[in-house]
Amino acid sequence: MKEGFDAFSFCLVLMGVWCLLALFWSLSDGYQGKQTKKMVQTRAQHRRRVTSQTWGKVEGAKDVFHDILSRLSVRSIRSFKTVNRYWHASISNKHFATKQLAQSRKKPSYIACPRADKAMKLYLLMPGKFNYRHHATVDPPGRSADHSMHMIASFNGLVCCINQLSDENEDHQIWICNPSTEETLLLPQGRPSVWTEPSIGVAYGPDITEYKIFRIFCVGRRNAGKGDYLYECEVYSSSSGAWRGIGPVLHLPMYVYFRPHRSAHVFAGGKIYWLVSLKDPAGIMLSVDMEENFEVMELPYYSTDLRDEDRITVTTYLINLGGSLSLVVLHVDSFDVWEWKEASWVLVIEDYLPFMNFCDIVLFMTSSEKEILFVTESHLWTYHLDTRKWRKRGRPPTRFTNPAIFPFTESLLPCNGGVSGEKLTISAVVALCFHLFLT
Repeated sequence: MKEGFDAFSFCLVLMGVWCLLALFWSLSDGYQGKQTKKMVQTRAQHRRRVTSQTWGKVEGAKDVFHDILSRLSVRSIRSFKTVNRYWHASISNKHFATKQLAQSRKKPSYIACPRADKAMKLYLLMPGKFNYRHHATVDPPGRSADHSMHMIASFNGLVCCINQLSDENEDHQIWICNPSTEETLLLPQGRPSVWTEPSIGVAYGPDITEYKIFRIFCVGRRNAGKGDYLYECEVYSSSSGAWRGIGPVLHLPMYVYFRPHRSAHVFAGGKIYWLVSLKDPAGIMLSVDMEENFEVMELPYYSTDLRDEDRITVTTYLINLGGSLSLVVLHVDSFDVWEWKEASWVLVIEDYLPFMNFCDIVLFMTSSEKEILFVTESHLWTYHLDTRKWRKRGRPPTRFTNPAIFPFTESLLPCNGGVSGEKLTISAVVALCFHLFLT
């Protein structure tokens, strides 16, 4: 009996110990499980904690995300479009395109085509250094192969180029190109221009998606072929994607010295300006604004007592100087800069030329905020408006032949001007941040 009791007692004790051990193991496993789970979350998922932020913080993270990406080069940004659909949507909307363009404008450069050729080679020149860095070669399919492309304007990261149709037809193909994204757009052909080639001008903004191309062309002569020519204008709008006639125009812009086409113009203060006549003292210019209102303006007055070479000369150029319309008149060994202020011309600079005397001819002229860039046959020269000092810059990679240089900022804008206006949803922002912290 005692033996049986002892055995029974031993079984009870063993069972009790087993229960205690089982309970301990259960508690221990639960605790370790929590620790393990916590460790897994700490090591593998701590970067996802952004998803537990308040919605307000997530909305703020969207701006940070946009701000970081907008500081990268256009080609780097474009490569991120393939990450996923959310990244693609983020980079493709108007809000981001505006932010990116604003960042790009903090790093202005020039875009240069030193030599007019069938395949247009474009180079970037950074102010201060002026080293030529190849940026793009524009040779779009469908281009008239018999003639060279010419760059006539630059705006918001896009450039406008023209290409003569043929030897028999002086009319143009008109292209909008984004050198940074390598996108090109051939505009529809306008109405035929008879007797002479048309003149083109480009207007744009303040909305970054909006631009207009004005085309002045000849429709014939008065009195059944006798007398003066008749000119009309049509306008292409990025919002409509089509040409629209806007009626007669009094004048056809002139050929500017050493420019191969009639399309030498400048856009300043919301208007396009073309030179029409340099006849002194009755020289005139033509302007049109974004609302399609034309105006004829007189050139600055020079006294008839001056020598011919000290008055308006054939080497007269229109430039945009710090947002204001300006006129640069080159003389034999000096130059004048006139600025349009309060509906009248004001002479703001009279200074010497270090390179003229007919030894080095100015082929092209452009400007930025504080400097004028002169393109001669072999060099670039810059004139700084504050210091009034000249600097001789480096040689181009090829000799200048019908060159074109304009201020430029890289952008993501499509050639048709259309950018999606959609904004990121909260779920898209969460996915973007989730992916950003995982990678």
